[in-house]
Amino acid sequence: MIKLFSLKQQKKDEESAGGNRTGAGGKKASAAQLRIQKDINELNLPKTCEINFPDDDDLLNFRLIICPDEGFYKGGKFVFSFKEPNPEDPLNKEAAEVLQSNRRLFEQNVQRSLRGGYVGATYFERCLK
Repeated sequence: MIKLFSLKQQKKDEESAGGNRTGAGGKKASAAQLRIQKDINELNLPKTCEINFPDDDDLLNFRLIICPDEGFYKGGKFVFSFKEPNPEDPLNKEAAEVLQSNRRLFEQNVQRSLRGGYVGATYFERCLK
């Protein structure tokens, strides 16, 4: 399974490297990358589930593999692929509408969610300082 570093360790590594850039090629981490890193670090999958990252540096594209060990689907294998968010094909239709109609509000919502707080009726735990 992939080695995942905590945000704290990643930040420490970045500071010792002399900058606040991350990933291959020295790209700055996006809000989505920071959020998914935090969520993955806190992830506790059951033994019947596995998460696979084709590219260790791209946490926004991954596969979830579920192999039930009981019930009707016991012995089956279900594979779900997830790609980087796309406003043309969104999982979160409301966020995609805001992104397309008011980019500034969308950016504010992203910052609010990363710093901890409510976006609409949904509360997000803090993952940035």
